[in-house]
Amino acid sequence: MTNEQTGTRAQEAGGLQGRAEELTTANVLRLLGAGASGAILMALGDGPLRTKELTERIDGYAPRTIYRYATRLTEIGVIEREEERGVPSKVVHSLSEPAGRELHDLVDAYAKASLSRLPSGEIGASEWGSLALVADLWESGMIDELNLGPKSSTELARGEHGWSFHQVSRRAGLFAQGGFVTEASEGGRRRYALTEKARRVMALIAGIGRWRRRHVVPSGMTGLTAGEVGGLMRTVLPLVSLPEHGGKSFEIEIVAGGNNGAENEWVLARVGGDGAIANHLVPDGAVDGSVRGKVAAWVDSVLDGPHEDLDFRGDVSLLEDCLQRLHLTLWRNGQE
Repeated sequence: MTNEQTGTRAQEAGGLQGRAEELTTANVLRLLGAGASGAILMALGDGPLRTKELTERIDGYAPRTIYRYATRLTEIGVIEREEERGVPSKVVHSLSEPAGRELHDLVDAYAKASLSRLPSGEIGASEWGSLALVADLWESGMIDELNLGPKSSTELARGEHGWSFHQVSRRAGLFAQGGFVTEASEGGRRRYALTEKARRVMALIAGIGRWRRRHVVPSGMTGLTAGEVGGLMRTVLPLVSLPEHGGKSFEIEIVAGGNNGAENEWVLARVGGDGAIANHLVPDGAVDGSVRGKVAAWVDSVLDGPHEDLDFRGDVSLLEDCLQRLHLTLWRNGQE
């Protein structure tokens, strides 16, 4: 049985079916960042726990807070709750299989690569809470704007998010406090730029996209759109250095599915003389290589390395080096 089939079966039985509108990428990030949710998910990674054991395992939260968020995770099918007979009865919590286990493993892998931990080894409340900021940054479309270079609050306020200038300024300040953007003054204007931390969190978003594809959205649909994957790729590419390919350019085509080629998303990039990758809005000449694939293949490439369903053309070495190095940068930094 494939992972996709396994996920569909869990979707039918585990409480996630019909929640696609509720469990958007941004809302999954908010769920992980809310209260004790993320800590509960991680605590159950080693096996089932009775309610009392769960409250003892998680520091910094009142038992009733843990009860409330454990109930929420149960309602959406991420954890399972079983009552053991006895006087008094005992409730045992465990990760659902495979949906809850896969979400745990994704967050655990991301945490090992990109999150700081307390001396006890636990992920701190501030790190969990920052995921709610990522949700706003992602959902607002500001990442797409910042991928094109530093922007002022005035420029960011022109987006389609519907926020006023003052709302954008306030959120930009919160993004800066969370370490997702940096502030700089140019000509007396404050401008914001994405940080490495913001770029690295795209790995988690890619993982949530695949998790949604397997367990949340109807069969045949993707957990991220072609446009979202395009934004994700533009965000992570500058993390990669390709000094041996300096001066080369490449293009990425993300196939949305169906017969309407206009729905496909294109990412254009050039490798500088120092190996740094920069995004471009329009072609600036002939490209040295191109690679084409469906949304699922691109998401899996970010998570697992170059996917066999990607179609490489031109300078294959340039493209394979880029995707392989991207995967290693996102998932092995901090572990070696």
